[in-house]
Amino acid sequence: LSRRRTAASLPDEGAHDTVVRLIQRGMAGQTGVRETVVPAPVWPAGFFHAEPSDGGERPVGARLTLARAREGSAPVCLATPVYDRDPAPGTGRFVGRLAHATAVAAERLLMYEVERHIALTLQRSFLPAHVPQTPGTEVVVRYEPASRDTEIGGDFYASLTTSQGLLTGIGDVVGHSLDAATVMVEIRHALRAYCIEDPDPRTLAERLDGMLQRYHPEVTATLCLALVDPATGHTRVANAGHIPPLVVTDDGTATYLKAKGPLLGLGLDRPPPTETVLRRTDRLLMVTDGLIETRGTDLAVSMEHLRTVAAGAPLGVTALCDTLLACLGHNREDDIALLAMRLRQSDTPRTPSRAASP
Repeated sequence: LSRRRTAASLPDEGAHDTVVRLIQRGMAGQTGVRETVVPAPVWPAGFFHAEPSDGGERPVGARLTLARAREGSAPVCLATPVYDRDPAPGTGRFVGRLAHATAVAAERLLMYEVERHIALTLQRSFLPAHVPQTPGTEVVVRYEPASRDTEIGGDFYASLTTSQGLLTGIGDVVGHSLDAATVMVEIRHALRAYCIEDPDPRTLAERLDGMLQRYHPEVTATLCLALVDPATGHTRVANAGHIPPLVVTDDGTATYLKAKGPLLGLGLDRPPPTETVLRRTDRLLMVTDGLIETRGTDLAVSMEHLRTVAAGAPLGVTALCDTLLACLGHNREDDIALLAMRLRQSDTPRTPSRAASP
């Protein structure tokens, strides 16, 4: 490449439109790499100026190397100044390869941004900031997408009123892509349909496991379900490879329920549900691993940190969620979903027979 000095500056007003027209004319809707020379009178002033030894300046034309990765995509343009003499041997080939590589990289980046936007829109559409409340209970949810440089995952939560009480669930489709977000939506829809027939957590986990094996045999997911009777506090929990629920009391203690089971999609036998009784002073907390997982840190250590922070949180489910996000939710590499519920003191419990969810 030539080592001749060239001053570069911001173009004159309106130069952008001129360059766009030149690029469109040069590509003519074609793909691949093309080259065209634009003389100084046509090329907008202000991009390049040669610096002769006498200190004067004169306008310089441009050699445009244009590349388009595929039909319909935006072209990439590399502009180099044109001098009186020919460029060094190999310059055109080098710039052409550089333009093509840039076009391919830009296309991939654009497709990534489009896919991420679709996945994020899909998740936000099916993970609203508020969920319907079952009489006798209070449920608060939170969802925080991963940082901008990270793909969207398949985190989800659900709060459903069933014939046997409140069914809460939280899970994560393994993987980070639009496919993971799509499977997440399918799981939520299937959960809503299945719980109308039988809201038993273990039965639901088995049916969802079969659904994944049949329609998405290459996909696995974690899931934790809890069925709570608002009148008695009796709770049944089925866990499929997820972080177990945490019971946080108003007196400053927090304990993980001993609920385990294989991931959804593996077709393995499931243990009986874990049973417990929630008091009016208890809060049931469910989270996805994005809240606590840190690269290089053991999961058990992260879970203990979560337990400690939750135990020291102010009273109430809203304060609990806000405290966890404030203390643990910064600069995370994965999506974060939280669901916290408690039994209400004053509501008169009743159990409608149909499922309802956002």
